[in-house]
Amino acid sequence: MPDKQKIYISLPGKKNGLIGKNTLWLGKDHLLSIHSTGFSEHYRRFYYDDIQAIITRKTATGKICNIVLSVLGGSFMLAFALTSGILSGFYGVLAGLVIFFLLINWLLGPTCVCHVRTAVQTERLTSLDRLRTARKAINLLKPMIEQVQGALVSETLKDYNNQ
Repeated sequence: MPDKQKIYISLPGKKNGLIGKNTLWLGKDHLLSIHSTGFSEHYRRFYYDDIQAIITRKTATGKICNIVLSVLGGSFMLAFALTSGILSGFYGVLAGLVIFFLLINWLLGPTCVCHVRTAVQTERLTSLDRLRTARKAINLLKPMIEQVQGALVSETLKDYNNQ
């Protein structure tokens, strides 16, 4: 049986939500974005020669979640300290769970929104919702785009900015 060559390479970042799962894949000549639910899949192709920009913007969502979880965890800790018996144990378990989720959110790092821009559209890449993951994916995607479009030279940017 002949060896099958991989057609797609998975990029970092998988967004599992209530509605479905979003993933990104590197193809030979395009970036493939897949949104899949239990019953259907939706594909978007972005050819490397059509990509004009990949825009990443840091958001405050992670910080807001950390603040909310901190207040909630602190409230449960206070309730744990002020009650006794079974209710105290219940509040202790809730405080532990909230602090656990706070720790996970903090360790995942800052949140972001990432878009890919072409001549006809700007599409959000929902699977890239953490800054660290977006940077890893862009570092893998950049050589593929430069191979098709050529490297952007800093002198070209200076000339463009002076016009």
